[in-house]
Amino acid sequence: MRPDEEFVGHALVEFLGGTSRVSVSAGEDPPDLYLHVESSRIGVEVTRLSQFTFEADRTICNRATQDSFGIRILNELDANVGPSLPKKISLLIVLRVPVPNASRFKSNLTKWVEQIASAPEKGFNEERNIEGSRVTVSVIEQLPPAKKIYGIVINNNSSADISLNALLVLDDRIRTKAAICGGLPKPIWLALLNDYFLADADTYAQAGRQLNLNHCFERIFLVSNQGAVNELVISA
Repeated sequence: MRPDEEFVGHALVEFLGGTSRVSVSAGEDPPDLYLHVESSRIGVEVTRLSQFTFEADRTICNRATQDSFGIRILNELDANVGPSLPKKISLLIVLRVPVPNASRFKSNLTKWVEQIASAPEKGFNEERNIEGSRVTVSVIEQLPPAKKIYGIVINNNSSADISLNALLVLDDRIRTKAAICGGLPKPIWLALLNDYFLADADTYAQAGRQLNLNHCFERIFLVSNQGAVNELVISA
C-alpha cells in the first residue's frame, strides 16, 4: 500500500473499533485495501480531495499539481541558495502560479534570488514580473525552524468559494471512483483523504446533501490529515 492508503486504512481501523476487531490488508488496486471485520472482507478505494483551479478555457484542474511546481522551486532555492545567506538573515518569497513558461520562470527567478542573496539588505522588499507572473522577495530576520528561504504560493486560478470547491471536488471524486469500482465485488467503500484543509467535515457533509449521484459505495468516509474519520451520507 502507498503511505496515504496505509494511513487511511489505520484511521478506519481505529474508527471501526480498533485492531482487536478490525484488520487491514492491501488490495488489488482497485480496491486499494481491504478491511477485515470479523468474518467479512470489505474493499476500500482511497482517493484524495484536493482543491480545483478554474482555467481560462473553463476547464477544471487539480490545484495541488500547479502548487507543487511553486513549492518545489522554493525548496530548491532554500537548498541551493539559502546556505549563501548570512547568519540570522532569510528571504521570504511570494510567487504566483501557474506560470506560462516554467523553465524560463525558474531560471530568471533563481538568478534574481541569487543576486539578492549575494548582498541582502534588511528591509529589502521588491516585486517583479517574471515571465508574466508577479513575484515578491523580502529580506527578513531568520525564523524558526532554521530555514533560510521561506515561501508562499498563491494560485491565480483558485476560487475563494470554499463550499463550491468542496462540492465540485466531492462530486468529481465520487463519480470518477464509482466508474472504476462499479464492477468490483460488494461491499465496496470509498475513503476520501482531505487535502483541502479549508473545507472541514461539516462543509463536506453539507456538500454531500446537495449531491444525488449514481454510485456503488455502501459507505463513504472522510479522513482528515490528522486521522479523524467522519461518515458522509450521499444519496445513490
